[in-house]
Amino acid sequence: MKNKIFKYQNALSKFPNCPSDDYMEIDKDSYRWISKNKVKGNFIPRNLIKEPPSRMLDDTDKMCMGYGLSFFDSLENALKTFVKLYLKQREKLRSGFILDYGDSIALIKIKAQDGVAGNFNLKTGHFTFHLYENVNFDNNISKFLDIFDKDGEINNHTE
Repeated sequence: MKNKIFKYQNALSKFPNCPSDDYMEIDKDSYRWISKNKVKGNFIPRNLIKEPPSRMLDDTDKMCMGYGLSFFDSLENALKTFVKLYLKQREKLRSGFILDYGDSIALIKIKAQDGVAGNFNLKTGHFTFHLYENVNFDNNISKFLDIFDKDGEINNHTE
């Protein structure tokens, strides 16, 4: 990791120890919320999609994480977290939530040469992943799992 360049190195270099030294290279099947019909843009960090809230400007750890990608360690954890956040939305805001976060869950094999992972949440299975330069996950999806069925109801997936 020492001599490797990150995909968003210019942004990351604005923050001390970003990503943190405790982030590590991993080989793991991982899950990410995506928009199934979006050809590009499923692997762009939130801070590059829209400006982070001003209240976060003094929180360098969260700003650094905002230039990483969110993943989950299992399909169950990805779906459970999505459903929890989705149902917290007022009904008329739910379609916007789907536009922002996706309608599917992608299975992606992360390899050590792809980047580093950290900020593991053992309760939710969530972790942040910082890509190395020239890594692109757009063609690395091995499976799409629809979050909603044809009637708009939430699917209850099992692996």
